Amino acid sequence: MASYSYTILQYRHDVWTGEALNLGVLMFCPSHSYLSLKVRTGRARLGRVYPDIDHGALRQTIKGLEKYFANRLEKNGFLPRPDSALDFGRSVLADDDSSLRWFSSGSGLALDPAAAHEAIFARMVTRYEQEEGRDAITDEMVFERVKDKLQRAELLHLMQPTTVTSEFAKISFAHTIQNGKLHCIQPVSFDSVDEEQMQLKGAKWAGNMQSLQYRVDLKPYFVTGKPTNPALLPKYAQMQKLLRVSPLNPVVVDADEVDVIVGQLASAVKSHTDEAKPAPLFGA
Repeated sequence: MASYSYTILQYRHDVWTGEALNLGVLMFCPSHSYLSLKVRTGRARLGRVYPDIDHGALRQTIKGLEKYFANRLEKNGFLPRPDSALDFGRSVLADDDSSLRWFSSGSGLALDPAAAHEAIFARMVTRYEQEEGRDAITDEMVFERVKDKLQRAELLHLMQPTTVTSEFAKISFAHTIQNGKLHCIQPVSFDSVDEEQMQLKGAKWAGNMQSLQYRVDLKPYFVTGKPTNPALLPKYAQMQKLLRVSPLNPVVVDADEVDVIVGQLASAVKSHTDEAKPAPLFGA
């Protein structure tokens, strides 16, 4: 395993407000003589976010950075060399008020630095992209598909936001019925641009269940939304399974099958209400 370091290249459209967009990742792995800047500067991507950007000037600057790091590798094999990717980056792009900056850094171990670079680039840069011409379906958009059925079942008005705590975490749920147990409904949209984003989101909520596994008063319900891209449906099924096998035995259904959850919630509420009723007086 070889050690590597990396740093994130950001474009700051407004230095004073701090508004910024991740453009690329610079990675350095000395044992493999690996130094590379991977960047995404497509006109459509940047233009959607910053319509007034001077894309030509930005792209010319980025090309200069890419050429610089390639020449460092070819000409002198890193001698003398900085200690990290961030040091390499700052040797050519100072930490000042310019529109480009190095933001955040990290390190790790990998058998293949190029593969690790690709994975970090996907996580830090391309994961925030969406397909041209459409907006992603959000978690709350998934919940909107459930609200009408909850309303008809006279359950919606019982829901409140709740933060569930444990020794390991504090997890917020926006839609919870407290009725003997904490019945927490969590919408989870898997409308992502790739499988990695879906994996990250599924793992996040499975990890949340792990953190709350000793809260025996908690009953989680996941209402999941399908990806728009049909090619991602197998991964969607896998993520549903991941949630089902996580701790606390959560109920997991697609938004199109939400009647299952509504029925279970209605039964739980009715059962608790019946138990809370006082017993009739003898002879009444």
